[in-house]
Amino acid sequence: MSKSEQSGEFAELPFSCLALDLEVQVGKNQRIEAFAAVRSACGTALPRKFGSTIGEADWQKLDHFAEGPDFLVGHNLIAFDLPHLRRAAPELQLLELPVLDTLWLNPLAFPQHPYHRLVKHYKDAGLCREQRNDPELDSRLCLNALQKQFAKFREADQDLLAAWHWLTASGAHGRGFDAFFAAVRGAPLPSETEARQAIGRRLDGISCTSAGKQIIDELQCPRWQAATAASSAEREASRANGQALDSGQCPGWPLAYALAWLSVAGGNSVMPPWVRHAVPESVELVRRLRDRACQQADCSWCRENHDSGKQLEHWFGFSSYRPEPKHAASGKPMQQAIVEAVMAGEHVLGILPTGTGKSLCYQIPALSSYDKTGALTVVISPLVALMADQVTSLEKRGIGCCFTINGQLSMPERHKALDAVAMGDAGIVLLSPEQLRSRAVRRRLEQREVGLWVLDEAHCLSRWGHDFRPDYRYIARFIQEKTAQQGGYQAPVLCLTATAKPEVKREICEHFRKKLELELRSLDGGAKRENLDFVVVKTSDEKKPADIEKLLRTDLPADQPGGAIIYCATRRRTEEIAEYLEKMDFSADHFHAGLTPERKKEVQQAFTEGELRVIAATNAFGMGIDKPDVRLVIHADIPGSLENYLQEA
Repeated sequence: MSKSEQSGEFAELPFSCLALDLEVQVGKNQRIEAFAAVRSACGTALPRKFGSTIGEADWQKLDHFAEGPDFLVGHNLIAFDLPHLRRAAPELQLLELPVLDTLWLNPLAFPQHPYHRLVKHYKDAGLCREQRNDPELDSRLCLNALQKQFAKFREADQDLLAAWHWLTASGAHGRGFDAFFAAVRGAPLPSETEARQAIGRRLDGISCTSAGKQIIDELQCPRWQAATAASSAEREASRANGQALDSGQCPGWPLAYALAWLSVAGGNSVMPPWVRHAVPESVELVRRLRDRACQQADCSWCRENHDSGKQLEHWFGFSSYRPEPKHAASGKPMQQAIVEAVMAGEHVLGILPTGTGKSLCYQIPALSSYDKTGALTVVISPLVALMADQVTSLEKRGIGCCFTINGQLSMPERHKALDAVAMGDAGIVLLSPEQLRSRAVRRRLEQREVGLWVLDEAHCLSRWGHDFRPDYRYIARFIQEKTAQQGGYQAPVLCLTATAKPEVKREICEHFRKKLELELRSLDGGAKRENLDFVVVKTSDEKKPADIEKLLRTDLPADQPGGAIIYCATRRRTEEIAEYLEKMDFSADHFHAGLTPERKKEVQQAFTEGELRVIAATNAFGMGIDKPDVRLVIHADIPGSLENYLQEA
């Protein structure tokens, strides 16, 4: 602690406070086991430690100690300490003091920080002999937090302060916040007209013009008028039930939190988890302001930020989408049709041939959503190697908000990715399907708002698919659980695959219809590939290695860049082919499911970077590489199905 904290002096506060902290027994009794109060003006404390029953004399002593301060302050005071205190000692005069809750104020003062608990360093520094909380030290920490908040507010934009002042002064508990912001601003409560104008100026240029006007107009609704017109006595009486941030009692706080987050939007900040859960209206306001395109031609913000072509150029520098394949009905590139449908909130089954840019179909909506609302896109993919390739590809473009979580990560890598999700540094997280069973992953996802679900290689969902993965069947249940956590908000679902025969398409659509009551819009780009040539070579088991060598020497000249993949039906065959080619002076190696994760990673990286020119592999390798210069694919054995053959090709 600093010397000021140790002495109890909080000189930067221009008013006097009584900080209060209770320790309550967990369980049915919920008895107050200890408490402490600290006065900001002199730093003196009244601690009532653990160990004996707290009686009427203790409460009278606390009431006497509380005479004089301007505010009663605590961290989570309104939802936790005050209800317990009222039940234990309802006659206390200190309950009539104006209330300040540093937990409520912190997301306004520090909107870029997703977590707002008191940081109790004394537990780590050995200042507390027990692992339980120390209410006196916590009270001092609370005053210190209030002092930092006050200093931060003094630096804030004046329009933002005026808006917060007016919004937080309405409804229950408003008396304390009114006096607090009056001290910050050095000005009385703004009029309704002044506040509405300040809110309008803050929203101008950072949100939808139409939505902003509508939300400002709603500040005149009967519920709002009733709350703001309530007398101080009525406001304080309505707080008696101890409910935190009830929108009927505190109608201004959702917009206050939305304005705070919008002041740092576009970075790596996210709405604090406790705000999302306690004040879901704030998240909905952000969606209305930035996630839904209006149809007004004069709304420059929507015309810029909801235009798929402008988003493509902004994030990737491309002036247009790939012209082929086309969407038959609109004539637009299929990439563009899929992106626009997802950005409009539709649920989509997108089918695009390998190599025609499926990843871009989710990356544009994902990056746009992250920028506009801080929402996370969750991509479920079975292709572990391709995950790393996609992260690297985005990083090369200066986009560092994509992370992957799979079983091949080291523990430090895994912790880094999990922290990125929780702290808001991740806008896209690529998960292997089995990771949804991980408690650590689930906990991190609970702390974020999910704005888009992507099932890459969606044919894995179907028993008719050529790479059926049972873990995919669990995804719909997880989406359903997350939707409930998000107050019923169902984020768009995008299923992507390169090949899907009619049975697979039907089963994918039926799965989401049955499990989530969602209708997927099918956007099928077909499987035709103009840039591929197919050749059949007559051979035999004895001649096959030599024929493969001949093809490589003809179609993969030593003086030209590029690589080749040879698909084999068995692990043994991959090893035999690779061994033969090495003897023929090719830089070759094999890949199959029997290799260790480390060996797989080593072989994939060597092939991707060009150290290996030829790789003999089973279809365990099949879709797991993103290499732009694969010049030749040889099927040493007949694939198990036509879909497998087309996918591998």
